[in-house]
Amino acid sequence: MKISPGRFIVFLLVLSGSIAFASVRGGTIPYMCLFTAVLYLPVSLVWMLAGRRYLSAWQETENLRFMKEEEQPFRLVLENDGPFRINDIRLHFDSARSVTVLSDEKEGTRIWSAVAGERIPIEGKVTAKYAGGYCVGLTDISLSDPFGVFRMVYPVPSPLRVTVMPRITSVADSVLNFENLKNSTRMKSPWLKEPVPGNDIRLYMRGDPLRSIHWKASASSGELMTRVPDNLEVHRIILVLVADPDRSENKTIEAVKRRDYFLEFAVSAAWYHADRAEPLLIIYPRGSIKHTMVITPEDFSDFYEDISRGPFYNKESDINELAEYAGRAGADEQGNIVITLREREYPSERFLEIRM
Repeated sequence: MKISPGRFIVFLLVLSGSIAFASVRGGTIPYMCLFTAVLYLPVSLVWMLAGRRYLSAWQETENLRFMKEEEQPFRLVLENDGPFRINDIRLHFDSARSVTVLSDEKEGTRIWSAVAGERIPIEGKVTAKYAGGYCVGLTDISLSDPFGVFRMVYPVPSPLRVTVMPRITSVADSVLNFENLKNSTRMKSPWLKEPVPGNDIRLYMRGDPLRSIHWKASASSGELMTRVPDNLEVHRIILVLVADPDRSENKTIEAVKRRDYFLEFAVSAAWYHADRAEPLLIIYPRGSIKHTMVITPEDFSDFYEDISRGPFYNKESDINELAEYAGRAGADEQGNIVITLREREYPSERFLEIRM
């Protein structure tokens, strides 16, 4: 229950005046004024409780998976199942996490009234600001007395929870350019080839360049033989995603922003390597600790769909296991590059750690 201080003071003055008027004058009209002022609060409270009981709200979108900052159709339905009119229905939206624009707003306000049995469909658009899983659209409804002295605010019984897909950006490119930074153990790419012919040979095929012909092998076999490039050696890179273990459904806006940047960095890093056909081992929590190798765009697509649904832990031991692995990865994975993202540490320097 919220109280408007200014209007409550006016109400107290009216109540005091009614008491004084009835005490001094007596009679029908003074006592009617007194009873009206005295009964105003309990009657208004009963009226608002009845309105909460009979007012229903449903909201829906075409799908429950959004792209970040992409406008989506939104539909809201208010219905009054009660026997009397409900006035001053105010709709509240969480503007910190999403932007909701209604097409049926009255002069820029979000105040409706519904007569008995009325059903009010409201069309609109909703845009999610951050990646991750959270509620968008209508969050609270408030009802007030006729003079706006008292206001009852209550959450909608069925909030609209969506999964917001992160964007793929260049946020990770600058820190993932390891060319010439490390000359140690490498692994063969199954897709990338060296720019010059290697030692493997095969029969000459039409279109092969003359410089790739292996003349000695051709002379020995009596047929033209061609040297083919070796698979390119690339760094072995491990990406460890240490997600926040907080399972709270009502996360603070700071936690939502951390998850947004965490997911954006993770998918951008995965795409950076998949686009170059460079193997990337990603270790992250999705109930259990998953180990996913991303090499091709198809591998990235699978990882993107999985991580966008939100990293989470089923067991406390998994939280500890991932944290311990991130701590010892640099020592255990000699000759590799280990990138560790710690969601809880954003935006401090410990958010991103690279060990080579």
